[in-house]
Amino acid sequence: MALLLALLPSLVLAQAPAGEPLIRTTLDPSQGIVIGQPVRLNVEVLFPGEMAHPPRVSVPEAAGGQILRFETQATTVRDQIAGQDYVGQSFEFVLFPRRGGEIAIPAPSVTFLDRSGEPEGSAKGQATRIEVTVPPGIDPSGPVLAANRVDVEQSWSPDPRTAQFKPGSALVRLIRRHADGVLALGMAELHFAAPDGVRVYVDPPAVEDRSNRGNVDGHRTDKVTYVFEKAGTYDLPALSQPWWSLSEKQARIAALPGATLTVAAGPAADRSDAISGWRWSSAWLAAVPVFVVLTLGLILRSRLAALWQQALLRHRSSEATARRQLLRAASGGDASATYRALLHWLERLPGDERRCVRSDEGLSHAIARLERSLFGAGAAWGRPAGAELAEAASSFHRQRRAPAQGATSSLPPLNPVA
Repeated sequence: MALLLALLPSLVLAQAPAGEPLIRTTLDPSQGIVIGQPVRLNVEVLFPGEMAHPPRVSVPEAAGGQILRFETQATTVRDQIAGQDYVGQSFEFVLFPRRGGEIAIPAPSVTFLDRSGEPEGSAKGQATRIEVTVPPGIDPSGPVLAANRVDVEQSWSPDPRTAQFKPGSALVRLIRRHADGVLALGMAELHFAAPDGVRVYVDPPAVEDRSNRGNVDGHRTDKVTYVFEKAGTYDLPALSQPWWSLSEKQARIAALPGATLTVAAGPAADRSDAISGWRWSSAWLAAVPVFVVLTLGLILRSRLAALWQQALLRHRSSEATARRQLLRAASGGDASATYRALLHWLERLPGDERRCVRSDEGLSHAIARLERSLFGAGAAWGRPAGAELAEAASSFHRQRRAPAQGATSSLPPLNPVA
């Protein structure tokens, strides 16, 4: 009896229900935020005493912002609150505000797991809000770069200052951009234009996001090829990358100068002069046909090579090629590759078709699912979801390309009915 009375307090404590887990949400920074500035969203889940299994945490999509998680491994944390020891994990997300004004950040969703990893309950954290300002000199209509450092550089191949160009020649322009704390997909699209007589072929951008303990560095490379169709002097336009310096609190512009070059006429213009120089020499009469055949062969070979290069570039930059790349990427089940191919395909669509994408129920649903899996709290992307997107894109293409119902011919019937 004495032993039972001595053990009674410990037995009562052992049977007492454990305290509820704590969910704490913090923002860094929490104020003074400008559009495009990355905001760290830290969610801590703390268990009293011990943690049976690390929980699953997600943050729903926020209207006006992109929320991403860069760390695949959460950080273990310990704390003591009101004399009680707590242990848990810290989950780090990053929010990118895409508009000015107030942005409501939904409450984090936490799923508790038992020792075997099976769900045994759920809870909600605390919703938060941030106030976002648009600094002067910044256009909020497109993606805004806001970082401590932005590097922009370009290169030409061949060098337009020293190279000799003729009709059919090509010039490649590479533009590389890097920003601290900004996603490559969040960088604005560059609009490439050229004067009359120059064709422009734009490749899909090469993007790479590197993360290290919550810090992300975005790298993006844009490639454009200019093909010159005729002789003349051309001015290829300059480009610029506006951005907001978080450290200096001012708008900046990274300038990318254009190029001026001259395309000389081909050798065809001098052919008649070369032949006329031998017109009166009987010794060369037998060689003239051979020379003409060889000259025409060289001219046609160069011209055919140029036409083939133009056709190849036109094929690579066509909507059909972009659509096939999208279908191939979607079937692979890679969300990032699918999103890049989707952006490339949308850029190749005619303006009226691009405006109809969001109104197409099947395609808009598949795109929203892809965006939630990348930027929100949607389900993981895989081959079934990719197949759904591929089928929706194919169906959209068939509907837009199908002939209108009830279309009539402008010609009279071949065998009119009496």
